[in-house]
Amino acid sequence: MRVAFALAGLGGLNAHGAGFLDTARAWGVTPDLVTATSGQILVLTAWLQGRDLRDQLISSDRVRDPSSQLRTLVFGYPGVFRPAYAEALARFVSWPDWRDGPFNVLADRLLPAQQYVPVRSEADLMQAAETLNGTSIGVVFNTYDPETGAGILYGNDAARALLPSEKSIRNAHAVKARHSAAKRDLRYASDVLAERAIRPITPEAIKAALWLSLYGFTKLPDGQMDGAYHRACIVSELHGFDRIFAVRPLAAGWQGEAPANWFEVQDWTTEMWFSVGYKAEVDALKRINDLIAAGVITDPKYKSVELVEIQPETPAGYFNYFVERGEVYENAVVATELKFRELGLTKPAP
Repeated sequence: MRVAFALAGLGGLNAHGAGFLDTARAWGVTPDLVTATSGQILVLTAWLQGRDLRDQLISSDRVRDPSSQLRTLVFGYPGVFRPAYAEALARFVSWPDWRDGPFNVLADRLLPAQQYVPVRSEADLMQAAETLNGTSIGVVFNTYDPETGAGILYGNDAARALLPSEKSIRNAHAVKARHSAAKRDLRYASDVLAERAIRPITPEAIKAALWLSLYGFTKLPDGQMDGAYHRACIVSELHGFDRIFAVRPLAAGWQGEAPANWFEVQDWTTEMWFSVGYKAEVDALKRINDLIAAGVITDPKYKSVELVEIQPETPAGYFNYFVERGEVYENAVVATELKFRELGLTKPAP
């Protein structure tokens, strides 16, 4: 059985994927390929290096501090990002371009897009690239080009060997689409070869894949940013695998009391945006599974894929997007072990 992990990253909730990965290691569940978005790229890197992800990701002093979310919001997160106070001051005293209109001039200074500055070192990015390229497990992550609206995939040699270069059923318009693929989102392009293109993993690619919208849009690495804004979870390329563990840190719906204030509405908006993208990502896979089960599709070129979804049951909470929490990790461990037991897996003896 060929197994793939699809890890969805989201700030402050990457402990969900960490809990899953540590549990998979404890149960001896090893993937052939892993896709990761946003912060899960670094979580996956630490996992491949054999580190304890709970200790690596969750800061004990911040967990004990009830004001840790606010402190991170105001002062940043050491080693990850700092507030863009200096940049904001420089922007405020710069000569305005009144052609943008007085409202935009004021908004650009008082409510700028750039809120933080990433501070991860080049050495850390280089080490991550070496780890992801050096593993025998296939690794794929994504970035997003906001100017063209295109998503870009990066992966190691193991991933290129595992993912097919062509679809089972070729599109009749492939030749015609080949000439216009560069201007389109390649995930939806009809040119099969272009759709499957996976670029090499480099430190600059990882930097782009971790570039949040809060870092601003004027200094994007190679014009690219965090791919989670485009595809929060990479699943559609994995149709050739037998079992896919889709690990996303957001609940399928809004359980409990309905949003009752501005903060809860903002949390709801964020969760719905990411959830809609995920549902679109797995829609074709689920539809084909249903058609095969119903006997509508009998062509052997199609296959049924077991999609195992591991996700929390409750909303994330507006004030939980900056600091990783132990309860998210522990809940992921419980949910993962439950799924493993349902699949008939057995945890090896210590």
